[in-house]
Amino acid sequence: MQNLREAAARERRAPIFWWLALLAATGAALVLLVHAHYGFGPAAILAVLLATAWAAPLVAIHSLSMPRRARREPPAPGTGSYREWRDQARLLGRLLLYYEDNPDLPAESRQVLRAARADLGDTLRAHPLRDDLERACGRIRAGAGRHLRDWFWREYGPRVRQIAEDCARIAARGDLCDDECIAALRAAVEASAAWMSHSCMPRLLERERLACAVDCAWIAATVSDQIDGGTSAVELAAALVVEWSDFSRPWNPARAVRQVLADRRERSAAAAAAPAAAPPPTEGDVVIRNGKRYRRVRVRRKRRRERPNRGPSLPDVLASFGQWIRYSIRAWTLYR
Repeated sequence: MQNLREAAARERRAPIFWWLALLAATGAALVLLVHAHYGFGPAAILAVLLATAWAAPLVAIHSLSMPRRARREPPAPGTGSYREWRDQARLLGRLLLYYEDNPDLPAESRQVLRAARADLGDTLRAHPLRDDLERACGRIRAGAGRHLRDWFWREYGPRVRQIAEDCARIAARGDLCDDECIAALRAAVEASAAWMSHSCMPRLLERERLACAVDCAWIAATVSDQIDGGTSAVELAAALVVEWSDFSRPWNPARAVRQVLADRRERSAAAAAAPAAAPPPTEGDVVIRNGKRYRRVRVRRKRRRERPNRGPSLPDVLASFGQWIRYSIRAWTLYR
């Protein structure tokens, strides 16, 4: 399968290389003609303009590509060298920069990310020891990283649960054969993974988002029946996409499944330990405060309209133009 994917990637790159070679030959001919008639100055200006016009689409595509994923797992607590923890700290810094570019992120979450980046920057600028880097990485994963995972599920989880409920409603009708039930489950799992990949990673190439959704949907459909507790494949696929978006670690499906189940158990324990919420006040209840009578009313909140999954728009491409250059400059200022 890996050889097939590499062959497909080479097939996608071949037209690009042919296009570049053709444009280079055409541009060289134009520069030579201008140089023969108008001299070196206009020819140099034309060469710069042609190079800029040809490089702009490539830079735009590269700015929407996936950040470079870590090749090795982070060191275990108490182990690892200074260089390994320094590389892990830099990967976490780039991950925080990528998460901060999510347009749906609220001000509170942005403040958490900025505080984590400030903490990491102060640690890296203070000539840290290995233990200092280890503690800083632990604070980021337990603080900002956990906060972002919980926010992803709070923000986009209702849509995933709605897809799971629709799938269960279709399966409970009883008038479908086994093939139709399996097709409905497959469509629901793929829709859940595609929705979460579009929401968690909005500034990414469509082919990379598609690869993420297909991989997570396949893993969720494979392991959901082997997990105790009746975990839904639809919700598992969405949770795996959230784990996939952590580029500071290599993609390890087994570890991702264990992390998803651990987070689910922790949320269930926290919900069970939390005090029962008071019933919502009904319209017409009267509250007396400081001798004054107030009537409770129910305030309706406006729900954000869901954006259709149509891929990156022109403003998204323009906003991410040169994103890798901007990340490099911001990361350099973070580490200096």
